[in-house]
Amino acid sequence: MIVYQTHKKLKIKAFQFGRPFVLITMLIFNSCSSEAELENSQDGPVAQVGDTYLMASELKKLFGEDWRKEKDEVKNYIRIWAKEKAVASEAEKVLSDEDKDFSAEINSYKNSLLKYTYEQKMLDTSLSFSVSETEILNYFNLNKENFELKENIVKVRYVKVPKNHKKFNSLRYMIQYKDSLKKEKFFRLIQKENIFCVANDSLWYKLDDLKNLIPFKLYNDEHFLRNYQYTEAPDGDYVWILFFTENRLKNGLSPLDMVREKIIAIVVNQRKQELIQKLSNTVYNKALENEEIKIYFDE
Repeated sequence: MIVYQTHKKLKIKAFQFGRPFVLITMLIFNSCSSEAELENSQDGPVAQVGDTYLMASELKKLFGEDWRKEKDEVKNYIRIWAKEKAVASEAEKVLSDEDKDFSAEINSYKNSLLKYTYEQKMLDTSLSFSVSETEILNYFNLNKENFELKENIVKVRYVKVPKNHKKFNSLRYMIQYKDSLKKEKFFRLIQKENIFCVANDSLWYKLDDLKNLIPFKLYNDEHFLRNYQYTEAPDGDYVWILFFTENRLKNGLSPLDMVREKIIAIVVNQRKQELIQKLSNTVYNKALENEEIKIYFDE
């Protein structure tokens, strides 16, 4: 916060806060302020609590060059600023020197920052973010209980086609392709007829998310997924054609490719914690060896 000292005290309004009076001076947005005063205060103080000033330059940083146009927001900010400074000023007067002694807390916070910064610097040179497929698979197999599905998921191909389209019946069968040749024919038709299509067999969808995307309804999700792969959903002058290539039911095991990134993050974080612990032990043992640590308590 910028502190602005003047030889001539600006005294406009005072209010009582507890026992003492704390002076708060509003230099703009006062109903009596003239346009000239507003211009003259462009780089000067805007509010004052005791000997502490809120400067126009600070409001400019917060609200931009046209901060005077943001009257409601600026007035609110000034009120909050003044209240905080008034409370701090009162506390400074009322509290004892012992109450105001935060040296222990400041030192503890400083040590925490030093420790964190040092650890991060060491991790920058020591932590590897590369996780092998073997590590991923091992973690997955050893922690399967952590990868239980909370909802049904599917892999699906779908198209949105005009219900009277000449290739409508062909698309019903072609979307169910099983080999690369039929797949190629299907996509050639999609491209030629300019039909909206999504067919990524590597992408998993949550079934409920898919229902929000496409207006299809299933009487019983689990029954359908266990017994069927194909469905259609009318949508005005169009029909959605859906073909489910794979599914996993709720409470089953998540597919590895769906949780791969999560596992990588977990493994890297485990390495991080192990490195931090190792670093801490190394520094501690070195300090003991160099007799930099002396413990005078012995039970």
